[in-house]
Amino acid sequence: MHLLLIHEIFVTPDEGGGTRHYELAKYFVQMGHKVTVIASDVDYLSGNKKMKKREIREGIEIIYAPTLSSVHKSFLGRGLAFLSFSFSSFFEALKVRGFDLVIGTSPPLFQAITSLVIAKLKRKKFVYEVRDLWIDFASELGVVRNKSILNLLKKLENLLYKKADLIIVNSPGFLPFILSSISKNKVILIPNGVDTEYFSDAIEKNKELESKLGLSGKFVIMYAGNLGVANDIDTILNTAMLLKDVRDIVFVLVGGGIRKDEIKKQIKTEGIENVMVFDSVSKKELPKVISLADVCLATIKNTPLLQIVYPNKVFDYMASGKPTILTIGGVIRNVIEESNGGIYVPPGSPEKLKDAILNYYSNRELVVSHGRNAKSYVKKHFERAAIAKQFETALLQLLDK
Repeated sequence: MHLLLIHEIFVTPDEGGGTRHYELAKYFVQMGHKVTVIASDVDYLSGNKKMKKREIREGIEIIYAPTLSSVHKSFLGRGLAFLSFSFSSFFEALKVRGFDLVIGTSPPLFQAITSLVIAKLKRKKFVYEVRDLWIDFASELGVVRNKSILNLLKKLENLLYKKADLIIVNSPGFLPFILSSISKNKVILIPNGVDTEYFSDAIEKNKELESKLGLSGKFVIMYAGNLGVANDIDTILNTAMLLKDVRDIVFVLVGGGIRKDEIKKQIKTEGIENVMVFDSVSKKELPKVISLADVCLATIKNTPLLQIVYPNKVFDYMASGKPTILTIGGVIRNVIEESNGGIYVPPGSPEKLKDAILNYYSNRELVVSHGRNAKSYVKKHFERAAIAKQFETALLQLLDK
Protein backbone atom coordinates (compact mmCIF):
# COMPACT_ATOMS: atom_id res chain seq x y z
CA MET A 1 0.00 0.00 0.00
CA HIS A 2 1.32 3.43 -1.00
CA LEU A 3 -0.16 6.33 0.98
CA LEU A 4 -0.08 9.97 -0.10
CA LEU A 5 -0.55 12.38 2.81
CA ILE A 6 -1.00 16.10 2.10
CA HIS A 7 -0.35 17.90 5.36
CA GLU A 8 0.91 21.48 5.67
CA ILE A 9 1.78 21.16 9.36
CA PHE A 10 3.57 17.81 9.12
CA VAL A 11 6.18 17.78 11.90
CA THR A 12 9.38 15.73 12.07
CA PRO A 13 11.28 15.06 15.31
CA ASP A 14 13.61 17.95 14.42
CA GLU A 15 10.74 20.42 14.78
CA GLY A 16 8.36 21.55 17.49
CA GLY A 17 4.74 20.48 17.49
CA GLY A 18 2.68 17.31 17.31
CA THR A 19 4.34 14.39 15.53
CA ARG A 20 1.24 12.17 15.26
CA HIS A 21 1.54 11.79 11.50
CA TYR A 22 5.29 11.30 11.46
CA GLU A 23 5.04 8.51 14.01
CA LEU A 24 2.11 6.89 12.21
CA ALA A 25 3.99 7.09 8.91
CA LYS A 26 7.06 5.54 10.53
CA TYR A 27 5.01 2.59 11.72
CA PHE A 28 3.37 2.21 8.30
CA VAL A 29 6.83 1.96 6.73
CA GLN A 30 7.82 -0.64 9.30
CA MET A 31 4.69 -2.60 8.35
CA GLY A 32 5.92 -2.71 4.75
CA HIS A 33 3.96 0.18 3.23
CA LYS A 34 5.21 3.22 1.32
CA VAL A 35 4.41 6.71 2.55
CA THR A 36 4.81 9.97 0.62
CA VAL A 37 4.11 13.22 2.47
CA ILE A 38 3.68 16.65 0.95
CA ALA A 39 4.40 19.19 3.66
CA SER A 40 4.96 22.93 3.91
CA ASP A 41 8.46 24.36 3.60
CA VAL A 42 7.58 26.73 6.48
CA ASP A 43 7.81 25.66 10.12
CA TYR A 44 4.34 26.27 11.54
CA LEU A 45 5.35 27.30 15.07
CA SER A 46 8.26 29.58 14.16
CA GLY A 47 7.32 30.73 10.66
CA ASN A 48 10.88 29.99 9.50
CA LYS A 49 11.62 28.57 6.05
CA LYS A 50 12.99 25.04 5.84
CA MET A 51 16.06 24.93 3.62
CA LYS A 52 15.21 21.73 1.78
CA LYS A 53 12.88 20.52 -0.94
CA ARG A 54 12.84 16.78 -0.27
CA GLU A 55 14.13 14.24 2.21
CA ILE A 56 13.67 10.65 3.28
CA ARG A 57 13.34 10.09 7.04
CA GLU A 58 13.04 6.56 8.43
CA GLY A 59 11.73 5.45 5.04
CA ILE A 60 9.17 8.30 4.77
CA GLU A 61 9.46 10.40 1.62
CA ILE A 62 8.77 14.06 2.49
CA ILE A 63 8.30 16.66 -0.26
CA TYR A 64 8.30 20.30 0.87
CA ALA A 65 5.90 22.53 -1.09
CA PRO A 66 6.58 26.29 -1.30
CA THR A 67 4.42 28.23 1.17
CA LEU A 68 4.11 31.89 2.18
CA SER A 69 5.86 32.44 5.51
CA SER A 70 3.13 34.72 6.87
CA VAL A 71 1.42 32.16 9.08
CA HIS A 72 1.91 34.10 12.34
CA LYS A 73 1.94 37.68 11.06
CA SER A 74 -1.84 38.13 11.07
CA PHE A 75 -5.03 36.17 10.55
CA LEU A 76 -5.06 37.35 6.94
CA GLY A 77 -1.45 36.26 6.59
CA ARG A 78 -2.32 32.88 8.03
CA GLY A 79 -5.14 32.43 5.55
CA LEU A 80 -2.89 33.37 2.64
CA ALA A 81 -0.25 30.92 3.85
CA PHE A 82 -2.84 28.14 3.99
CA LEU A 83 -4.07 28.96 0.49
CA SER A 84 -0.54 29.11 -0.94
CA PHE A 85 0.15 25.60 0.36
CA SER A 86 -3.10 24.26 -1.04
CA PHE A 87 -2.04 25.37 -4.52
CA SER A 88 1.65 24.40 -4.36
CA SER A 89 0.88 21.01 -2.80
CA PHE A 90 -1.58 20.30 -5.64
CA PHE A 91 1.17 20.63 -8.25
CA GLU A 92 3.60 18.58 -6.15
CA ALA A 93 0.97 15.86 -5.73
CA LEU A 94 0.46 15.64 -9.48
CA LYS A 95 4.07 14.47 -9.77
CA VAL A 96 3.70 11.58 -7.30
CA ARG A 97 3.30 8.20 -8.97
CA GLY A 98 1.79 4.90 -7.88
CA PHE A 99 -0.09 5.83 -4.72
CA ASP A 100 -3.20 3.86 -3.70
CA LEU A 101 -5.08 6.41 -1.63
CA VAL A 102 -4.91 10.04 -0.53
CA ILE A 103 -5.17 11.19 3.07
CA GLY A 104 -6.28 14.77 3.64
CA THR A 105 -6.24 16.22 7.13
CA SER A 106 -7.80 19.31 8.64
CA PRO A 107 -7.12 21.91 9.92
CA PRO A 108 -6.41 23.83 7.81
CA LEU A 109 -9.36 23.02 5.58
CA PHE A 110 -7.85 24.04 2.26
CA GLN A 111 -5.26 21.24 2.16
CA ALA A 112 -8.06 18.70 2.54
CA ILE A 113 -9.78 20.20 -0.52
CA THR A 114 -6.53 19.74 -2.43
CA SER A 115 -6.38 16.13 -1.26
CA LEU A 116 -9.93 15.50 -2.46
CA VAL A 117 -9.23 17.00 -5.89
CA ILE A 118 -6.07 14.91 -6.31
CA ALA A 119 -7.93 11.76 -5.28
CA LYS A 120 -10.69 12.39 -7.81
CA LEU A 121 -8.26 13.25 -10.61
CA LYS A 122 -6.24 10.09 -9.98
CA ARG A 123 -9.35 7.97 -9.25
CA LYS A 124 -8.07 6.93 -5.84
CA LYS A 125 -9.76 6.53 -2.47
CA PHE A 126 -9.96 9.68 -0.35
CA VAL A 127 -9.56 9.54 3.42
CA TYR A 128 -10.51 12.68 5.35
CA GLU A 129 -9.03 13.03 8.84
CA VAL A 130 -10.73 15.52 11.16
CA ARG A 131 -8.35 16.80 13.86
CA ASP A 132 -10.66 19.53 15.11
CA LEU A 133 -13.89 21.25 14.15
CA TRP A 134 -11.92 24.14 12.72
CA ILE A 135 -14.74 26.22 11.28
CA ASP A 136 -16.93 25.93 14.37
CA PHE A 137 -13.93 26.79 16.58
CA ALA A 138 -13.11 29.86 14.46
CA SER A 139 -16.71 31.04 14.69
CA GLU A 140 -17.03 30.44 18.43
CA LEU A 141 -13.75 32.23 19.19
CA GLY A 142 -14.64 35.15 16.94
CA VAL A 143 -11.59 34.57 14.77
CA VAL A 144 -13.83 34.57 11.68
CA ARG A 145 -16.93 36.78 11.97
CA ASN A 146 -17.94 37.20 8.35
CA LYS A 147 -21.08 35.08 7.88
CA SER A 148 -20.53 34.68 4.13
CA ILE A 149 -17.04 33.31 4.66
CA LEU A 150 -18.25 30.97 7.41
CA ASN A 151 -21.07 29.69 5.20
CA LEU A 152 -18.64 29.06 2.34
CA LEU A 153 -16.25 27.19 4.62
CA LYS A 154 -19.14 25.12 6.00
CA LYS A 155 -20.14 24.14 2.47
CA LEU A 156 -16.57 23.07 1.73
CA GLU A 157 -16.46 21.06 4.95
CA ASN A 158 -19.75 19.33 4.12
CA LEU A 159 -18.43 18.57 0.64
CA LEU A 160 -15.42 16.84 2.19
CA TYR A 161 -17.68 14.79 4.47
CA LYS A 162 -19.87 13.78 1.53
CA LYS A 163 -17.07 12.90 -0.90
CA ALA A 164 -14.75 11.12 1.54
CA ASP A 165 -14.59 7.35 1.25
CA LEU A 166 -13.58 7.20 4.93
CA ILE A 167 -13.67 9.84 7.68
CA ILE A 168 -11.29 9.49 10.61
CA VAL A 169 -11.70 11.54 13.78
CA ASN A 170 -9.05 11.71 16.50
CA SER A 171 -11.36 12.62 19.39
CA PRO A 172 -14.62 10.92 20.40
CA GLY A 173 -15.94 14.39 21.16
CA PHE A 174 -16.21 15.08 17.41
CA LEU A 175 -18.45 12.10 16.66
CA PRO A 176 -21.85 13.64 17.62
CA PHE A 177 -21.20 16.62 15.35
CA ILE A 178 -20.20 14.57 12.33
CA LEU A 179 -22.70 11.74 12.76
CA SER A 180 -25.56 14.23 12.79
CA SER A 181 -25.23 14.47 9.00
CA ILE A 182 -22.99 11.56 7.91
CA SER A 183 -23.60 7.80 8.02
CA LYS A 184 -21.72 6.13 10.86
CA ASN A 185 -20.61 3.43 8.41
CA LYS A 186 -17.87 5.65 6.99
CA VAL A 187 -16.74 7.35 10.22
CA ILE A 188 -14.22 5.79 12.61
CA LEU A 189 -12.35 6.99 15.69
CA ILE A 190 -8.55 6.66 15.66
CA PRO A 191 -7.47 8.75 18.66
CA ASN A 192 -4.39 10.77 19.35
CA GLY A 193 -1.72 8.84 21.18
CA VAL A 194 1.93 8.74 22.10
CA ASP A 195 5.07 6.64 21.89
CA THR A 196 5.60 6.17 25.63
CA GLU A 197 9.17 4.91 25.32
CA TYR A 198 10.12 8.14 23.60
CA PHE A 199 9.47 9.96 26.89
CA SER A 200 11.23 7.50 29.19
CA ASP A 201 13.98 10.07 29.89
CA ALA A 202 11.44 12.68 31.00
CA ILE A 203 10.54 11.12 34.33
CA GLU A 204 13.66 12.26 36.19
CA LYS A 205 14.71 15.90 35.98
CA ASN A 206 17.63 16.70 33.68
CA LYS A 207 19.94 18.31 36.21
CA GLU A 208 22.22 19.94 33.65
CA LEU A 209 19.37 21.73 31.89
CA GLU A 210 17.71 22.54 35.21
CA SER A 211 20.86 24.32 36.39
CA LYS A 212 21.40 26.06 33.05
CA LEU A 213 17.91 27.58 33.13
CA GLY A 214 18.09 28.57 36.79
CA LEU A 215 15.39 26.16 37.87
CA SER A 216 17.29 24.20 40.49
CA GLY A 217 15.22 23.89 43.64
CA LYS A 218 12.12 25.29 41.93
CA PHE A 219 8.68 23.74 41.76
CA VAL A 220 8.06 23.98 38.03
CA ILE A 221 4.60 24.35 36.49
CA MET A 222 4.98 23.79 32.73
CA TYR A 223 2.83 24.52 29.71
CA ALA A 224 4.31 23.11 26.49
CA GLY A 225 2.40 23.81 23.30
CA ASN A 226 0.88 26.41 21.04
CA LEU A 227 0.62 29.95 22.40
CA GLY A 228 -2.47 30.78 20.40
CA VAL A 229 -5.84 32.44 20.75
CA ALA A 230 -7.67 29.35 22.03
CA ASN A 231 -5.12 28.29 24.63
CA ASP A 232 -6.07 30.70 27.42
CA ILE A 233 -2.55 31.62 28.46
CA ASP A 234 -4.06 34.64 30.23
CA THR A 235 -5.44 32.37 32.96
CA ILE A 236 -1.93 30.96 33.49
CA LEU A 237 -0.47 34.46 33.78
CA ASN A 238 -3.19 35.56 36.20
CA THR A 239 -2.57 32.46 38.30
CA ALA A 240 1.15 33.21 38.33
CA MET A 241 0.41 36.66 39.74
CA LEU A 242 -1.67 35.10 42.52
CA LEU A 243 1.31 32.89 43.41
CA LYS A 244 4.05 35.53 43.11
CA ASP A 245 4.80 35.39 46.84
CA VAL A 246 5.55 31.66 46.75
CA ARG A 247 9.07 32.24 45.55
CA ASP A 248 9.99 28.68 44.60
CA ILE A 249 6.99 28.13 42.29
CA VAL A 250 7.92 28.99 38.70
CA PHE A 251 5.77 28.84 35.57
CA VAL A 252 7.51 27.79 32.35
CA LEU A 253 5.83 28.30 28.97
CA VAL A 254 7.43 26.46 26.06
CA GLY A 255 6.09 26.99 22.57
CA GLY A 256 5.39 29.25 19.63
CA GLY A 257 2.31 30.70 18.04
CA ILE A 258 0.47 33.82 17.04
CA ARG A 259 0.30 35.26 20.61
CA LYS A 260 3.85 34.52 21.70
CA ASP A 261 5.29 38.03 21.29
CA GLU A 262 2.18 39.56 22.87
CA ILE A 263 2.51 37.25 25.88
CA LYS A 264 6.19 38.07 26.36
CA LYS A 265 5.39 41.77 26.21
CA GLN A 266 2.60 41.36 28.77
CA ILE A 267 4.92 39.52 31.15
CA LYS A 268 7.48 42.31 30.91
CA THR A 269 4.97 45.16 31.15
CA GLU A 270 3.14 43.70 34.17
CA GLY A 271 6.33 42.52 35.90
CA ILE A 272 5.28 38.88 36.18
CA GLU A 273 8.61 37.62 37.43
CA ASN A 274 7.66 34.00 38.11
CA VAL A 275 6.93 33.18 34.45
CA MET A 276 9.59 32.15 31.94
CA VAL A 277 8.92 31.81 28.19
CA PHE A 278 11.04 29.66 25.90
CA ASP A 279 10.85 28.99 22.18
CA SER A 280 9.31 25.76 20.98
CA VAL A 281 11.75 22.86 20.97
CA SER A 282 12.08 19.92 18.62
CA LYS A 283 10.36 16.66 19.47
CA LYS A 284 13.85 15.25 20.10
CA GLU A 285 14.42 17.83 22.82
CA LEU A 286 10.93 17.76 24.29
CA PRO A 287 11.44 14.88 26.79
CA LYS A 288 14.44 16.66 28.29
CA VAL A 289 12.44 19.89 28.62
CA ILE A 290 9.34 18.21 30.09
CA SER A 291 11.60 16.44 32.58
CA LEU A 292 12.01 19.81 34.34
CA ALA A 293 8.30 19.96 35.17
CA ASP A 294 6.84 18.91 38.48
CA VAL A 295 3.32 19.50 37.18
CA CYS A 296 2.07 20.19 33.63
CA LEU A 297 -0.75 22.41 32.43
CA ALA A 298 -3.27 22.07 29.63
CA THR A 299 -5.53 25.11 29.35
CA ILE A 300 -8.15 26.25 26.89
CA LYS A 301 -10.68 29.06 26.65
CA ASN A 302 -14.00 28.68 28.41
CA THR A 303 -16.11 27.93 25.36
CA PRO A 304 -18.19 24.72 25.13
CA LEU A 305 -16.99 23.59 21.71
CA LEU A 306 -13.34 23.62 22.76
CA GLN A 307 -14.04 21.09 25.49
CA ILE A 308 -14.23 18.13 23.06
CA VAL A 309 -10.61 17.82 21.93
CA TYR A 310 -7.86 15.25 22.62
CA PRO A 311 -4.79 17.56 22.89
CA ASN A 312 -1.42 16.07 21.91
CA LYS A 313 0.29 17.80 24.80
CA VAL A 314 -1.71 15.91 27.42
CA PHE A 315 -0.60 12.54 26.07
CA ASP A 316 3.02 13.77 26.03
CA TYR A 317 2.70 14.89 29.66
CA MET A 318 1.24 11.53 30.68
CA ALA A 319 3.92 9.56 28.85
CA SER A 320 6.51 11.67 30.70
CA GLY A 321 5.12 10.54 34.04
CA LYS A 322 3.89 14.02 34.97
CA PRO A 323 0.55 14.90 36.58
CA THR A 324 -1.62 17.25 34.53
CA ILE A 325 -3.76 20.11 35.75
CA LEU A 326 -6.43 20.38 33.11
CA THR A 327 -8.91 23.16 32.33
CA ILE A 328 -10.39 21.23 29.40
CA GLY A 329 -13.59 19.33 29.99
CA GLY A 330 -15.23 16.56 28.03
CA VAL A 331 -13.32 13.60 26.66
CA ILE A 332 -9.80 14.54 27.78
CA ARG A 333 -11.09 15.24 31.29
CA ASN A 334 -12.41 11.67 31.26
CA VAL A 335 -8.92 10.40 30.40
CA ILE A 336 -7.25 12.34 33.23
CA GLU A 337 -9.85 11.36 35.81
CA GLU A 338 -10.06 7.70 34.77
CA SER A 339 -6.27 7.45 34.92
CA ASN A 340 -6.14 9.26 38.28
CA GLY A 341 -3.30 11.15 36.66
CA GLY A 342 -4.16 14.75 37.36
CA ILE A 343 -6.69 17.34 38.48
CA TYR A 344 -9.45 19.04 36.53
CA VAL A 345 -10.37 22.64 37.27
CA PRO A 346 -12.96 24.75 35.45
CA PRO A 347 -11.55 26.85 32.59
CA GLY A 348 -10.94 30.55 33.13
CA SER A 349 -10.57 30.33 36.91
CA PRO A 350 -7.15 31.52 38.19
CA GLU A 351 -8.21 31.03 41.83
CA LYS A 352 -9.10 27.37 41.33
CA LEU A 353 -6.00 26.78 39.22
CA LYS A 354 -3.94 28.30 42.03
CA ASP A 355 -5.56 25.94 44.55
CA ALA A 356 -4.80 22.89 42.39
CA ILE A 357 -1.15 23.94 42.07
CA LEU A 358 -0.82 24.49 45.82
CA ASN A 359 -2.40 21.07 46.39
CA TYR A 360 0.46 19.48 44.48
CA TYR A 361 3.04 21.87 45.95
CA SER A 362 2.16 20.79 49.48
CA ASN A 363 1.80 17.09 48.63
CA ARG A 364 4.81 15.81 46.68
CA GLU A 365 3.72 12.20 47.08
CA LEU A 366 0.59 13.05 45.10
CA VAL A 367 2.80 14.46 42.34
CA VAL A 368 4.63 11.15 42.10
CA SER A 369 1.57 8.90 42.29
CA HIS A 370 -0.46 10.88 39.76
CA GLY A 371 2.49 10.93 37.37
CA ARG A 372 2.98 7.18 37.70
CA ASN A 373 -0.75 6.55 37.18
CA ALA A 374 -0.80 8.74 34.07
CA LYS A 375 2.09 6.93 32.40
CA SER A 376 0.65 3.51 33.10
CA TYR A 377 -2.77 4.49 31.74
CA VAL A 378 -1.57 6.15 28.54
CA LYS A 379 0.70 3.18 27.77
CA LYS A 380 -2.25 0.80 28.11
CA HIS A 381 -4.82 2.81 26.14
CA PHE A 382 -3.02 5.24 23.79
CA GLU A 383 0.23 3.61 22.68
CA ARG A 384 1.08 4.86 19.18
CA ALA A 385 2.09 1.46 17.77
CA ALA A 386 -1.35 0.01 18.56
CA ILE A 387 -3.07 3.07 17.09
CA ALA A 388 -0.99 2.73 13.91
CA LYS A 389 -2.12 -0.87 13.56
CA GLN A 390 -5.74 0.22 13.93
CA PHE A 391 -5.18 2.90 11.27
CA GLU A 392 -3.57 0.36 8.91
CA THR A 393 -6.48 -2.05 9.31
CA ALA A 394 -8.99 0.67 8.43
CA LEU A 395 -7.06 1.69 5.29
CA LEU A 396 -6.62 -1.88 4.05
CA GLN A 397 -10.32 -2.56 4.53
CA LEU A 398 -11.12 0.55 2.54
CA LEU A 399 -8.89 -0.55 -0.34
CA ASP A 400 -10.59 -3.96 -0.37
CA LYS A 401 -14.04 -2.44 -0.96
